[in-house]
Amino acid sequence: MKKSSPSTSSTVSSSIQVSNSSSLKHGMQRTSGETNSKKDNEESYGSDSNKPDYYIDKDELEKVLDSNIYPQKRLFRYLHTRKIPDIPENNEKRKTYPLYHSNPISRIFFLWVMPLIKIGYKRTLQPMDLFKLDERLSIEKLYSDFESIWLANSSKYNSYKGESNKIPRYLLVKCVLLSFKYMLGFSVLFCILGNCSSAFNPMLTKRLINFVEAKQLLPHLHVNKGVGYAIGASIIMLLNGIFFNHFLHNSMMAGGQIRSVLTKALLKKSFKLSGYSQYKYSTGKITSMMSTDLSRLELAFAFQPMLWAFPAPIIIVLVLLIINVGPISLVGIALFFVAVTVTLLAFKRMIKFRIQANIFTDQRVTFMREILSNMKMIKYYAWEDAYQSNVEGKRKLEVGRVVRMQYTRNFFTAMALIVPSLCSLIVFLALYKLKGHSKGAGDIFSSLSLFQVLSIQMFFLPISLATGIDGFIALGRIQDFLLTEEEDEDDNHNNAGYFGPCDSESNALELEHCSFEWDDYESMESGTVAKADTKLPITKDEKLQDLQTTSFKGFEDLNFTIKKGEMVIVTGSIGTGKTSLLLALAKFMKQSNPMGKFKQAGSLLLCGYPWVQNTTVRNNILFGSKFDPQKYSKIMDACSLLSDLEILPAADLTEIGERGITLSGGQKARINLARSVYKDKDIYLFDDVLSAVDARVGKHIMDACMLKYLKGKTRILATHQLSLIEKADRVIFLGTDGNFDIGTVAELCKRSTGFANLLEFSQNLAEKEKMKEMEDEAVDCGEDVAENPDGISEDEVTELHYDHDQLELKKRITRSTVATGANSDKNEILIKEEDKPDAEKRGQITNKEERAVNSIGFNIYKEYVQAGAGKRLYLLFIFIYGLLVIFTAFTNLFTSVWLSFWTEMKFTNRGEGFYMGMYCFWVFVTLLFMVCQFTLLCTVGVNASKNLNLKAVRKLLHTPMSFMDTTPIGRVLNRFTKDTDTLDNEIVEQLRLFIYQTANLGGVIIMCIIYLPWFAIAVPFLLGAYVLLADHYQSSGREVKRLEAVQRSFVYNNFNEVLSGMLTIKCYNLKDMFLEKNDFFINKQNEATFLSVAVQRWVALSMDIVAVAFALIITLLCVTRQFHVGASSTGVMLTYVLQLPGILNTLLRAMTQTENDMNSVERLVSYANTLPQEAAYRSEITMDKNWPVHASIKFDNVNMSYRPGLPLVLKNVSMEIKSGEKIGICGRTGAGKSTIMSALYRLVELSSGHIFIDGVDISKIGLYDLRSKLCIIPQDPVLFKGTIRKNLDPFGERSDEELWDALVRGGAISDLGAVTNGDKLHKFHLDQMVQEDGVNFSLGERQLLALSRALVRNSKILILDEATSSVDYETDSKIQSKIIGEFSHCTILCIAHRLKTILNYDRILVLDRGEIKEFDTPYNLYHSGGNNNGNKGIFRDMCDRSGITADNFEEPKRG
Repeated sequence: MKKSSPSTSSTVSSSIQVSNSSSLKHGMQRTSGETNSKKDNEESYGSDSNKPDYYIDKDELEKVLDSNIYPQKRLFRYLHTRKIPDIPENNEKRKTYPLYHSNPISRIFFLWVMPLIKIGYKRTLQPMDLFKLDERLSIEKLYSDFESIWLANSSKYNSYKGESNKIPRYLLVKCVLLSFKYMLGFSVLFCILGNCSSAFNPMLTKRLINFVEAKQLLPHLHVNKGVGYAIGASIIMLLNGIFFNHFLHNSMMAGGQIRSVLTKALLKKSFKLSGYSQYKYSTGKITSMMSTDLSRLELAFAFQPMLWAFPAPIIIVLVLLIINVGPISLVGIALFFVAVTVTLLAFKRMIKFRIQANIFTDQRVTFMREILSNMKMIKYYAWEDAYQSNVEGKRKLEVGRVVRMQYTRNFFTAMALIVPSLCSLIVFLALYKLKGHSKGAGDIFSSLSLFQVLSIQMFFLPISLATGIDGFIALGRIQDFLLTEEEDEDDNHNNAGYFGPCDSESNALELEHCSFEWDDYESMESGTVAKADTKLPITKDEKLQDLQTTSFKGFEDLNFTIKKGEMVIVTGSIGTGKTSLLLALAKFMKQSNPMGKFKQAGSLLLCGYPWVQNTTVRNNILFGSKFDPQKYSKIMDACSLLSDLEILPAADLTEIGERGITLSGGQKARINLARSVYKDKDIYLFDDVLSAVDARVGKHIMDACMLKYLKGKTRILATHQLSLIEKADRVIFLGTDGNFDIGTVAELCKRSTGFANLLEFSQNLAEKEKMKEMEDEAVDCGEDVAENPDGISEDEVTELHYDHDQLELKKRITRSTVATGANSDKNEILIKEEDKPDAEKRGQITNKEERAVNSIGFNIYKEYVQAGAGKRLYLLFIFIYGLLVIFTAFTNLFTSVWLSFWTEMKFTNRGEGFYMGMYCFWVFVTLLFMVCQFTLLCTVGVNASKNLNLKAVRKLLHTPMSFMDTTPIGRVLNRFTKDTDTLDNEIVEQLRLFIYQTANLGGVIIMCIIYLPWFAIAVPFLLGAYVLLADHYQSSGREVKRLEAVQRSFVYNNFNEVLSGMLTIKCYNLKDMFLEKNDFFINKQNEATFLSVAVQRWVALSMDIVAVAFALIITLLCVTRQFHVGASSTGVMLTYVLQLPGILNTLLRAMTQTENDMNSVERLVSYANTLPQEAAYRSEITMDKNWPVHASIKFDNVNMSYRPGLPLVLKNVSMEIKSGEKIGICGRTGAGKSTIMSALYRLVELSSGHIFIDGVDISKIGLYDLRSKLCIIPQDPVLFKGTIRKNLDPFGERSDEELWDALVRGGAISDLGAVTNGDKLHKFHLDQMVQEDGVNFSLGERQLLALSRALVRNSKILILDEATSSVDYETDSKIQSKIIGEFSHCTILCIAHRLKTILNYDRILVLDRGEIKEFDTPYNLYHSGGNNNGNKGIFRDMCDRSGITADNFEEPKRG
């Protein structure tokens, strides 16, 4: 792809139409800040009223609207002026889509696209060049019309209200047809008219042939009639072209509009799903419907009018055949209908194959989403092979069904093409047998033309049926989804049991006899609704932590009040339902007691799982609110985010990677907290917002945010950091026995032994932190910056390093030197208005999607063929296939030529039996060659699709994390959904059509030159016209189609992001905002989609005019008898020449569609061949299976930077770790703790130096050999969809006994007998299903499974990456004791979040700015006190901050 130079770059002010003025009319309720936000951005976006709103910033827009100019050199550039047009700067300078605003002639011939084609011929088209949508074409208007019809027809049908209201099978089909009745109706009408015109043309053919026959006998006969017939036939051909192209324009436009409307319908429905519906419809399944099903549906509507128009030409052909050859023609018609019937039966079988394929497609897409979401964990565990095997297995099953479907389609397509010859064969054989040679050439060849008309209908019938089946199945799946169970309007989040404001004005919440429970979806799925032990609150990608264990069944008979302004802490052990209580208060949990009363005073907001968007930090925090600099700065300070802004390359204008991948867990939690605090609510529910931050930051947030900034608000905080509990007005304690208690700390200690026991684990730490508060306060702000000028936390570095250049790092270092003491001006951290453009550029992380320009390179076609036929055999395939194409074209044409020989009895010494036999021979040889040609292409095409997809999967699994961090999931997923589906189902069809029709066209031209040598003079001119049109089309049409593919990725990205953040969006009541953002992206896609259709139709109609000229020349040469061409030869030529508009139409459509589809090949090939790759996964060096035996680790002068040219993040690190040593790694922010782990796992390769494990240089061995011998228990344990057995042992290498043993030793199971002998599956049974992202397990349970997984791996080296930072102290203590006991034989590296967890380790490694500062036993480091200059050492200082004293250390034993 060409790069723009500064001289050819034009910056767009980015004034874009979000959705036309109608966007504000369809239920969009905006926040009060939105108007002001619009005013603030008026200057940036221009004065257009249809600009994007606050939620799409300038940086995002530039990704959607590439504003660079790429001049192009074209073949016919001398026909155009040299001036290169500018890109329109705003919407006011863009023209409205001219479809409804142009004159009739322009509309008939699609001349209104010419201005855009001229621009595209001079330079590459960009999104701003395209026409802005007319309001009638906007998604808002289209969806409004559809929704009103859908609601009117579907309101009485709900899939969960029983069988009394049986849902009509075609309900959605009916609603879609009603919604787009005019466009689809005109499409069917034009298709009927086009088919009728093609059916009537053989009447003129007959007259023309009869005239030539008469002229042959009477040379002086006037040509007036003949010229009239020739012109008449040409006019009918032109009308056929006009009707046919307008049919396709309307049907393809309708397909695009239906796809858009149903995309919005799917997203809107997703917001309303009940818990059970969310259980039934995983994110992967919804994504599959939105991408694969809707793209099939869009294609289906393009061809369905052919089915409706099918009867009209059949009737005309039947009548004309009876007139031409008599009732004997009914034999041929009977054969035709037999062929149609057999085809219909075959396609009924195809439905079965498609349904089966869809099941495997859904499963494959779910696997791909899982891979993309959890790539880092897959690399840590070296599970690439397991996931590759999973995807390959599903892909092979999917392709198995697809290939059967394709073979069936291919055979019947060949049959469709040969049916006219078979029908004519039977009719002419019967005719000659019964009546002798009694019909003239006119009757014979006009009848042959009529059978060719049937051929066209038969050709499109399999395509219409195949796409129709896909579309019908897709509509059925979508209908089931749209009618699935919703949250009742009067249920749950929409105020179930809500009885208005509180009785007492001093209360914020009042609950009387309220009971809450989770539904048992597994029992519901099996048809029995019961209150089971296992609760499954499904929230897709947002993990509702601590929700359920086998003992937690919900809440019974809650009676309590929360006063206004009160600070309440909810605490309890893992799995007691802390999160569930908050969800119940936020009305996301079902209230089971109809007599319960829930009263609330004021607005309420739940701050739950830290979901972040792929946009700037500021946009994530504002989340639709007005930007108030002073308020914003105070909140950033209160949430301890100012120090983070210092280290980000563009402060709060830095883009956050998708899924927050460029942030640490603590940063995501604090941004999530700041977002909720920025919303001014009366009641706040905070779910474990302090778990991912250390004690000092947690104390700051508690003091500055919870107690100071939110003073006067009602705050309910669920946490396990009991050191903060004394600051609560009251505490809610949830016991493991289901007990619920509320009171002050003193009251609970007296009456609850469970609470007293839980408090005991953190009592000492809390007291000592309190003693140190005053001492630490003075040094907290300045010291870290002074001693850590880089200011980069290890987590941030780990994630942010990949795509930042030298300038960005310098910016961090410069910014971090700014003093940020308690009294400094916080506004200094914020980017000034004049610095915004530069800051936005620095802050951009996600790369703009690559977009090729100009024609598809030859190497792409070569790669495609090689992928299908093999690198060694592809030339042989090309040779054999080329021969089959030539033989098929020759025999197909020669069949008609032989008929002319038969008609005029060319070989006088031969009897009629000879002609009959040879005619039969040519017909069946044609069928044989055609079936072989189609089958060979199908085999290679399906193989190519399978191999390219799997090769891309393999490459993706081994790409560095840098690629995943800077590439949105939707963009990658696009390759494995829409692009793969194109290769599976569309490209073979288009290639077959293109090659077949190209061979036909070449054969017809050669045949015409043989009969009419002077015609050769016209061929170069006609080919020149063809090349002129094709070159102009491809320069624009190809680029518009590529723009559509890029814009489609934005729709996919947004759709995926909204699905993953559904709970957060609901909590903030911002559904309308995200639906409108979706509208914006759909409208941008449709600007390209609709124009692409129109440009295709313009060039097709232009080609028709060329074909008409071609035909007119031929017919006039025949009529005037410039060459002595007989009537039979004229009949042969006219049979094919009069088909030329259809051939050229089909040829150009197939050519353009093939090239468009090759974009999908190009994108998959780029992933399959050019994705950046990690070092060798397996090397030639074979490691012993018992390696490492001793697990000693040596760092030898290790230096590492995250990319060449960036500063070192590890500097001269040298150390030796002995076999079985337990090493704690700690250091201040930015010390490089996690970088040690990245170096050990080779997530990033070293700049210099070596790391040895048992004396083996790890850079010399394969990544699999290395990573499979390491084990990590991460901070946020990841579970994958499948059984627990598969989560513990994805390769199936361990026996069940070993897996059960690991679960027992890991603490997940205490009594193995009770687990394996029970009637119902235990929560930790090996066959228990794990839902997407492990949402049916609490965080503590996921940690226990991660621990069990580590035990199964039985690695000699264990790495703990803050593995217990997000659990309560009791669970922390249990997990730590398990680690010490079960991994006593291992070498352990523990990245410490809580210093207390590593005080009993053998040695402590203290890092600072990537260098080793201290490395000794904990006792020595603490008591030696520090440095030669008398200052405290880093470890001692950190101990003092954490309230750790000498009493916590054991003096090492001597000797």
